[in-house]
Amino acid sequence: MSGLELYELRKELGITQSDLAKHLGYFSNGIPNRSMIARFENGHASINSRIEMLINQYAKDCKELADV
Repeated sequence: MSGLELYELRKELGITQSDLAKHLGYFSNGIPNRSMIARFENGHASINSRIEMLINQYAKDCKELADV
């Protein structure tokens, strides 16, 4: 998954960088660290297979909730 794909998926789902950071467990001083998501989206950090799997599962869960 590229940073652009992550950005587009996040926008499609209507979730914020903070929402995704919270789900992935990226926190700084107890606050979701959205800067890590920005680093992924801007290509400054790579998205490994484990993170990609968690993102895809979160996307699936969000889509299922939207369909209810």
